[in-house]
Parts: sequence; C-alpha cells; structure tokens
Amino acid sequence: MIVNKSMFPLQTGFGVISKMQSRFATLQMQLGTGERASKLSEMGRDLPMSLSVRSRLSKIEGFSANIDTVNLRLTFLDKTMTRLDAIESETRNSAVQGQYGTNNINMATLPGLSKARFDEMVTLLNADVAGRYLFGGSNTDSAPLPDTTSLLEGIGGKDGFKSVVGERKAADAGTDGLGRLVIDQPTTNSVSLTEDGIHPFGFKLLRVTSTAPAASVNVGAVAASPVAVPQLGNTNTVTFEAPPAEQMLPGQTITLGLQLPDGRDTQITLTAIAPEDAPPGKGQFVVDPGTAGPPAIPADPAITATNFKAALQASLETAAGSELEAASTFAAAEMFFNGPGEPALRVDGDPATATALKVATDADTVLWYRGQSPAVAAEGLGRLGIKTSAGVVTLQEKSPVSAAHGFQITGISPDTTNIATTPPGADPSSVAIAFTATLTPGEKVSVTLKEPNGTTRTVELTAVVGKAIAGQFSIGTTADENAENFSKGLEQALTETAMLAEGNPRQSVTAQVDDATRVSYGLEANESGLLRMVRTLGAMSVETYPDADTNAMGRFDAMARRQQSELSESHNSERGSIEVLTMELAVAQIGINNAAERHTNYKAQLDNLLSDVETVSKEDVAMEILALQTRLQASYQATSMISQLSLVKFI
Repeated sequence: MIVNKSMFPLQTGFGVISKMQSRFATLQMQLGTGERASKLSEMGRDLPMSLSVRSRLSKIEGFSANIDTVNLRLTFLDKTMTRLDAIESETRNSAVQGQYGTNNINMATLPGLSKARFDEMVTLLNADVAGRYLFGGSNTDSAPLPDTTSLLEGIGGKDGFKSVVGERKAADAGTDGLGRLVIDQPTTNSVSLTEDGIHPFGFKLLRVTSTAPAASVNVGAVAASPVAVPQLGNTNTVTFEAPPAEQMLPGQTITLGLQLPDGRDTQITLTAIAPEDAPPGKGQFVVDPGTAGPPAIPADPAITATNFKAALQASLETAAGSELEAASTFAAAEMFFNGPGEPALRVDGDPATATALKVATDADTVLWYRGQSPAVAAEGLGRLGIKTSAGVVTLQEKSPVSAAHGFQITGISPDTTNIATTPPGADPSSVAIAFTATLTPGEKVSVTLKEPNGTTRTVELTAVVGKAIAGQFSIGTTADENAENFSKGLEQALTETAMLAEGNPRQSVTAQVDDATRVSYGLEANESGLLRMVRTLGAMSVETYPDADTNAMGRFDAMARRQQSELSESHNSERGSIEVLTMELAVAQIGINNAAERHTNYKAQLDNLLSDVETVSKEDVAMEILALQTRLQASYQATSMISQLSLVKFI
C-alpha cells in the first residue's frame, strides 16, 4: 500500500485557509468600520440598491440646500414687507387736512419726514442677500433702483423727479396761472370759460350748475369749441339775463366742476352777495340789483358779469395754486415712476404752452426702475383705449406711442354683412368697428395685436343671441346697443389677453424644492402696492409749503387727501398690494416648509434602508469572527499535521 501526501491535497487545504483568511480580514474591517464593504465592487448584489438610494439622497441634499437658501431670502423679504407695511401706515397718518400744527410746524416738517421715508424705502428695495437683489425680478445682479439723490435731483445731465414735477406744474398752470383756461366776456352780460387746447394739461371743464333759476342765469352746457386754428378745447358760457327777467339774488351760487390732471375732480363755487356786503371775500361776487327809485334804475347784468368774471379769475388762481399744483405733483409722479407696461413720460416742448407728452429716454431722464418688468400690463388694457359713439367702437393705441411698451394694433378682420371695419393707420394706430341695428348670430370681429417682443395675439368676438360669455358679445336691438355690448366684450377680452402677456411677477424667480415642486417668490419693485408708495412718498418729498404762499394751506390739504387716498387700506385686496405680496410670499414659505418636512421624513427612511444595505451588525460580525477563528485554528493544526505525514511515521 502506498501512503503519501496525495491522499491529503495540501493545495486545496491552503486555498480554503486563504479564503477563510480573506473572510477574516473582511470581518475585521467590518468590525472596525461598521460598513459592509470598503469598495463598490465588494457590494455584490446590494450594489444597485446602494447606488439608487445614494442618488436619491444626493437629490434630497440638493433640494435641502435650495430650501435653506430660499428660506433665508424669504425671511429677509418677510421682514422687509413688514417694515414697508409700517412705513405705509406711518405715511398715511403723517398729514391730515386742516392739521397744520403750531406755527405751521406740520407743513414745515412734512417734506423732510417724507424724504426720510422715501430714502428708507429705496434702501429696502435695493437691499441684497448674499449679493442677490430681490426686488428686480429675474435681474438679480444689480440694484433695481438708483439712489435717492439721483432719483430726486438727477445725475450726469439726466433730469430727476424734481425737474419732471417742475415741468408738469408749468404745463398745467399755463402762461397766466389759470390752469390752461381762458376767461372771456363774449357779450357784456356773459362770461365764457374755455380750455386753451386739446391736450392733457390743466383744468378740464366738466359741468356748470347754479342754484339760481334758469330765467336768471343761463349756465349753458359744456361743449366742444368751434373748429379753429389752433383748436381750443371744451367751452362753457354763463349768461346773466337782463331785466325784466328775474335777477340773481344774494346767496345764490354758481358752481364749476373741473377735472384735474391726476384724474380727480374739484369744484369752484362762487356765491352772489349784495352791494352793501362789499367788498367780496374769496369765492364771492357782487350782483347788481338795480334801485327801486325814484328814479328806478334797472339791474345791470353787465356789472354782475364783470364782477363774476373777476371772482372767477381769482378763484381759478387760488385753485391753480392749491388743488391743481397738488394734482400736477401726483401726475408727475405717475409720469416719472412709470408702472409695468408703461413708459416714463416728459412734457414735450415749452411746458407753459405744451400740448403733448413724450416718452422719456435714458439719455435725458433718470429711469427709476431697472429691474425686470413686463412690456404689457393688464392695467390700462396694454396701453389701448376703447371709445364708443353713434354705433361705432374705436380701439386706439395710447399716446405717446412707445415701441417698447404695450400692444400695437396690426390688423383687423374684414367687413361682415352687418359690421364694417376700418384697418389700422399711422401711430398712434387705431381701428374702428361700425355696427348696424341688425346683426346675424355668428358674425365675428377679430383684432390682431403685437407685443414689443414680436409675439402676436388675436382677440376675437362673436355675436350671439342672449347672454354672452368670454369671446362673445350680445346682439342688441339698435346699432348703439350693439356697439355698447361689443365694447364691453372687447374690454374683457383685452384684459384677459393683457394678463396673459403680462405674466406673474412671482414666477420671475423660482426654486425647485422637490421633483415636481417649484416655489415662486419673485418680486418687482414696480408692482402696484410698492409703486403707489414710491409715487406718494416721492410726491410728498418734493412739495413745499412756504409761509409766504397764500395757497400753501390749500395745497397741503390737497396733498394730504391724495396721500391718504393712495395709501388707504381699501387697496389691500388689490393685486400687487403689500398685503397681497406678503400673503403670496407666505404661501411660498408654506410650500417650502412642506417640502422640507417631506424630505426629512423620506431621508430618514432612505438612511435606514442604506444602513441595512451598507452596514453590518458588529455583534453578528464578532460572533462570525469567533467561529471563523476556531475553524482557522483547526485548519492550521490539521494542515500542520498532514504536512508532517511520512511512511516512517505511518509505520
């Protein structure tokens, strides 16, 4: 019998021992680190699961970083909006009609306090978080507003707000300080009041009324002036009737309703007084009653008309120095601090005789807002206006035309059986739609509009019987009724189209906080609530009330009324108000918090799953090491004994 080592193959034994040694080393590593493997290649079948979980955790980490960044910005915005709301409240109550203070201290300090608040607001809107400006929409790398001094005073040859206010005041006052109205006495017993041209400046006649009987005073009616060169605006003539007509009595009044440049109305009331009550005070004029005799002298309406003319001129001068100047300042604020979809404007030509506005440029005017802003805005129908007259609807571009702002009218559908259309012409372009009394259901009118970026939009309205919905207008029984219904439908359609073109400022800045969730938190400094504050504070900053100015108190009251109106709580529910902006940012904050909570919970689950895949139980590893150690020792001993086998030892 042959006995040798071939009965006990050492190579196989050594291989088994080597594997146990390798496993022992792996177990020692696992015991020391708690990890299942030191390299991806050692993960085995758990590798796909590990890679998938780690990829998801990496995404969550990225989302969490976005959330932390946006949370920082939203916290800053929340504090900023809180302060802006406080400034709005402080400003609203900083000036009250009739409360001038001891020695007019309130009038003296109001401009300085307003400027301080204006400066604080500019600073808040220009604040940045880690180099990122938050009130310029998607333009985040530069401040959205110039500094306060540049805005008010101008810089580098460019005019600031004060210059624009000065021009507007001069344009509204006119050469004689009567608010661009001309007083005349066409006959000895009548007084006429006429707008000196067709333009946006000065007073506009609305109505004339009187408490005196029509037989005594014929106040006429506001009407267009006769065709002339240059063409004058509306006119009205007040005629004092001659005896034997009943004469105007002391205590009776004549009231003129006037529209101001900022869109508000005012009125001038003149009261008749008897000769024995002369001299007349403010807003009074002496009527000539004649004498009973003997000899009897009849009343002279020419004297009454002359006295009325003098009182009217004095009252217009007072109104021009108070109400009109305040209105001019706020109108200038609208021109300089332009809103979304509107250009900044200036007076064109010599202010005192100007008849038009022009678009301001960066070469001659400090442009107040340099952030992102829509070229078309829903407010103002995208710089389009609708007029209806005698069965004809006219859609016209707003003047002055700006190629960078608002819709441009580029076309209109051809005539239908009962609707005649006029195509657009030269700037400011317009189209006309003329209706007959009879319309056929289904007749359509479509208008083509172009945005400054070249995007084309079509507004189409279809005639229907009965109640109309969006994109329709109801058929009436007359041409005027058809035109009126079409006008209403067109206004609604244009508003919706302009809103689509304008977009949502919140979406100018977004952050992805989940696979399918983006949070929008963009803000633009020219949104309505912020814009209203900037305009009001700017206007209140530049207006002054010198003691020597007899109209100072009236102007202070007019400014105070406008300030309270512009910053009234009634605007809180409007789109873009500070309150609405704060609410929308709060909605974004809630969305972020919800996403953060989801990520926290999901991450905990993934961490547990990854732990099961990539880590080991040290107790189990220790037990396996002890068992493997015993096996190794036995293997070493057996191998040692086998390696020493020989025939001699066998025998």
